[in-house]
Amino acid sequence: MQKIRILVYEFVSTNKLSGQGLRILQPVHALGSGKITIGRNVTIGVFPSPGYFSGACYIEVRSETAEIFIGDGTYLNNDFTAIAKGRRIEIGRRCLIGPRVTIFDSDFHGLGVSDRMNAAAIVQRSVKIGDDVFIGAGAIVLKGVSIGDGAVIGAGAVVVSDIPPNVIAAGNPATVVRSL
Repeated sequence: MQKIRILVYEFVSTNKLSGQGLRILQPVHALGSGKITIGRNVTIGVFPSPGYFSGACYIEVRSETAEIFIGDGTYLNNDFTAIAKGRRIEIGRRCLIGPRVTIFDSDFHGLGVSDRMNAAAIVQRSVKIGDDVFIGAGAIVLKGVSIGDGAVIGAGAVVVSDIPPNVIAAGNPATVVRSL
């Protein structure tokens, strides 16, 4: 059944995923006119983990200038979402990304009431996640954030500002709780 779901999502995707040693264990909806680059030995989907049979990963590069890069040996758990509207989302090597993690390079709408339908008011900034980063379940990483190598982001954290290397950050907004 899972193999059929994976094939259906591959069929309806407008952007094809490929990479040496890429393992797709959960359906992935890959969309957009931008560039998705997958490193070597990346795994998408984890069994057993929440959402394995019921969910899907969503990776979208909304414009020709948008880019998502996933580094070698990274694991993306079930229901992962990354949307690059016009900038770059970079995930380093050997990262562990928990279930239901979401990463955005934009707010997708202006914030002021009069700007919400104004495309010119949209703010976009690239996201960079370093090597060997562990992001816990349900965390959200927002535009313009850089997460340093070896950092741990706690489950449910909302990352709105840079996180230095080799620390644990948690909360909403995420703050450093201790060094590793």
